[in-house]
Amino acid sequence: MKRDLSFIKEFRPVQGIDGEVQNLEDADLSEVSTDGGVYIIASPKTKFVYPKGGSKIIYIGQANDIRRRLKEHQRNLRSAKKDRYDESWHFDRYNYMRYHGAQVYYYLCKGRQESKNLESRLIGMFYDKFGSMPVGNGARSFECYVKENRI
Repeated sequence: MKRDLSFIKEFRPVQGIDGEVQNLEDADLSEVSTDGGVYIIASPKTKFVYPKGGSKIIYIGQANDIRRRLKEHQRNLRSAKKDRYDESWHFDRYNYMRYHGAQVYYYLCKGRQESKNLESRLIGMFYDKFGSMPVGNGARSFECYVKENRI
């Protein structure tokens, strides 16, 4: 799976992840750090088609408290899974997780790093390699990356 993180350059080595959650839906998140950082949600089984290739990445996000944010994602994923008859609308990312699984890798901020800036950089690197945002992301963070790189 770490091969799917190969789009990350000039950040930290792919092997340098600070944590991993194998199955977000059923995971006990009590061991996950409460520090800030970025996280990558990927499908353990499905590769999505992007303009410049395929990747298992569903979503790239950031949080000031990784554990709290992953618990929110877990709660929303469980809610989407319980909706057997599609009675409610869910954010795209939760439907992708619902049908394709959700595995999480996260990196904690080091020194003066800020999670929002790291997220923008990761999304930008993903876009550069695959020609598109991850299937579960919106455009807001990428806009920050574009602005930062124009200056």
